[in-house]
Amino acid sequence: MQILIQLQAHPSQVQQLRHWCLHEWGPSLAHSASLQKVIVNLALTSIQLLPYGQSESLQGEAPDVVVQLWPQAQCNVMELLQVLQLELQPKVAQMHIYQITDTEVLNRQALKAGSMYVPGIKIMRGLFLYDDLPDTAAQRIWAHHSKLATKVHIGLSRYARHWVNQVLTQHSPKIRGLSDLHFPDLHSVQNHYFDSERGREEISHDIGHFIQDGTVRFFGEEYILKNDISRRS
Repeated sequence: MQILIQLQAHPSQVQQLRHWCLHEWGPSLAHSASLQKVIVNLALTSIQLLPYGQSESLQGEAPDVVVQLWPQAQCNVMELLQVLQLELQPKVAQMHIYQITDTEVLNRQALKAGSMYVPGIKIMRGLFLYDDLPDTAAQRIWAHHSKLATKVHIGLSRYARHWVNQVLTQHSPKIRGLSDLHFPDLHSVQNHYFDSERGREEISHDIGHFIQDGTVRFFGEEYILKNDISRRS
């Protein structure tokens, strides 16, 4: 299980929020015995890419920071969420918190030992699926789509699916999933998002079977502040 937190700063405090999340709040979470993995993602606002064209429908605003937390099995998640929200409320203009199940589809990242920074660009997008599509059917179609995605998105260094089990904050977008794509550099994003025009058309057609709409894409840089999961595997 993973807790995913999307944060938007007050307009005049974007840099303060970024610094606080990466250098103060994030490290304090990493020292918590209740969490086995902590990732802080900071937005890269200079990147603007519409891989499916200007006609693509996107909702909302991209967050300034996305934090991913993996609680320990014995962690009281509801108590943890209460603490997190109390810490965040004075700092942010808006927060969206989701309880999700993550599935790693592909990972060929080369991480540098001792560094918390993950080179490259991370792209996350919330997904609104068709209302009449049952969860089991949606998950099956998405898993099938992932096979095509790993073939067509040839620049990928990592790809994960995040299924939303529960929306934990009021007034948050009622997404049912999040796509999580990681590319090793900007060149790969701009030139190897698709293998060809035919591949782009195949992906567009395939996602039409289960995705109705989506949120604005989050382009970010990833920092892994704690990862006890890999140490145990």
